[in-house]
Amino acid sequence: WSAKGLSRLLIDQAEAAGWTLVTADYCVSEVEKNAHKHVAGAAEWKRLVRPRLTIVGSVFVIDRPIVFDATKDKPVILSAIGCDAEYLVTSDTADFAHVLGTVVYGVKVRTPKSFLLEMGVVE
Repeated sequence: WSAKGLSRLLIDQAEAAGWTLVTADYCVSEVEKNAHKHVAGAAEWKRLVRPRLTIVGSVFVIDRPIVFDATKDKPVILSAIGCDAEYLVTSDTADFAHVLGTVVYGVKVRTPKSFLLEMGVVE
């Protein structure tokens, strides 16, 4: 929701860096369901962030085993795997703690900071 910070930097740098920002429709619905809690952020979401995203259909089941306690976040990681994403970038360090910094079925799971460090955008 912030107009500042590393998540926004990632979004702002994406086009120039040649990154395609992809999210699942499940994630879009979660953001829009909670947008009323952050009025200024919701306006930025609609004006600036959402138009830069490629939205894919959510994946709820894969043909490989996965252990993930956070039921509401399972479609996030499954959708990243399902659309062959190179990275899953998340600020949710609580629910994704056990996979941050790892690779899950080919998807590198990173925080915005660690992703931007890997890309050489921040030091």
